Amino acid sequence: MSINEFWELCKLVLTDWRVIFIAIFFIVFTSLAGYVVKYKKKPPKPKKKSKLLDNMAAKKTEKKNEKDKEKESEES
Repeated sequence: MSINEFWELCKLVLTDWRVIFIAIFFIVFTSLAGYVVKYKKKPPKPKKKSKLLDNMAAKKTEKKNEKDKEKESEES
C-alpha cells in the first residue's frame, strides 16, 4: 500500500457519516459527564428568623434556666 492509497483511505474513513456521528456523540457525552462531575449545588440561603420565634426561644431558655436554678436550690 503506497502513501497515496493510505491517505485516500484515511479521507474515506474520516468523511464517513458514522464516524462523524460517533465523534460528535462522544464529544457531547464527555462534556455532559464533565459537567455532572463538576456540578456543585449552591447551598440554600439561610432563612431569616422572625422576631416572634426569637422571643419564644428566649422565653424557653429563661424557663429552663429557672427550673435548673430551682433544682439546684432544692438539692442544696
